[in-house]
Amino acid sequence: MEGETAFQSYLSGALETFGIDADEVERAVMLGVWSVYEPGMQLLRDADLDGIEPEMYPDLSQPPQ
Repeated sequence: MEGETAFQSYLSGALETFGIDADEVERAVMLGVWSVYEPGMQLLRDADLDGIEPEMYPDLSQPPQ
Protein backbone atom coordinates (compact mmCIF):
# COMPACT_ATOMS: atom_id res chain seq x y z
CA MET A 1 0.00 0.00 0.00
CA GLU A 2 1.57 3.28 -1.09
CA GLY A 3 1.74 6.03 1.51
CA GLU A 4 0.82 3.64 4.32
CA THR A 5 0.81 5.28 7.75
CA ALA A 6 2.29 3.68 10.85
CA PHE A 7 -1.25 2.97 12.08
CA GLN A 8 -2.24 1.29 8.82
CA SER A 9 0.88 -0.86 8.96
CA TYR A 10 0.16 -1.80 12.59
CA LEU A 11 -3.49 -2.50 11.77
CA SER A 12 -2.62 -4.73 8.83
CA GLY A 13 -0.17 -6.72 10.94
CA ALA A 14 -2.60 -7.09 13.84
CA LEU A 15 -5.47 -8.20 11.60
CA GLU A 16 -3.21 -10.70 9.88
CA THR A 17 -1.86 -12.02 13.19
CA PHE A 18 -5.33 -12.69 14.53
CA GLY A 19 -6.73 -13.92 11.22
CA ILE A 20 -9.35 -11.18 10.97
CA ASP A 21 -10.71 -10.33 7.53
CA ALA A 22 -11.54 -6.64 7.22
CA ASP A 23 -12.60 -4.99 3.98
CA GLU A 24 -11.68 -1.45 2.97
CA VAL A 25 -14.80 0.04 4.58
CA GLU A 26 -14.04 -1.59 7.93
CA ARG A 27 -10.43 -0.44 7.72
CA ALA A 28 -11.61 3.10 6.89
CA VAL A 29 -13.82 3.09 10.00
CA MET A 30 -10.87 1.95 12.15
CA LEU A 31 -8.70 4.69 10.63
CA GLY A 32 -11.44 7.25 11.34
CA VAL A 33 -11.73 6.17 14.98
CA TRP A 34 -7.95 6.32 15.31
CA SER A 35 -7.91 9.86 13.90
CA VAL A 36 -10.40 10.92 16.60
CA TYR A 37 -8.54 9.42 19.58
CA GLU A 38 -4.89 9.70 18.50
CA PRO A 39 -4.42 13.46 19.13
CA GLY A 40 -5.49 13.08 22.76
CA MET A 41 -3.25 10.07 23.22
CA GLN A 42 -0.36 12.09 21.75
CA LEU A 43 -1.00 14.84 24.32
CA LEU A 44 -0.92 12.26 27.13
CA ARG A 45 2.36 10.80 25.83
CA ASP A 46 3.91 14.27 25.67
CA ALA A 47 2.61 15.49 29.06
CA ASP A 48 5.13 16.04 31.83
CA LEU A 49 3.54 14.15 34.70
CA ASP A 50 6.63 13.91 36.92
CA GLY A 51 5.23 16.34 39.53
CA ILE A 52 1.83 14.68 39.71
CA GLU A 53 1.23 12.45 42.72
CA PRO A 54 -0.81 9.33 41.94
CA GLU A 55 -4.18 9.01 43.64
CA MET A 56 -4.27 6.15 46.08
CA TYR A 57 -7.49 4.12 45.80
CA PRO A 58 -9.14 6.29 43.13
CA ASP A 59 -12.92 6.26 42.79
CA LEU A 60 -13.25 5.91 39.03
CA SER A 61 -16.88 7.04 39.17
CA GLN A 62 -15.65 10.50 40.28
CA PRO A 63 -13.34 13.06 38.63
CA PRO A 64 -9.70 13.18 39.84
CA GLN A 65 -9.21 14.86 43.22
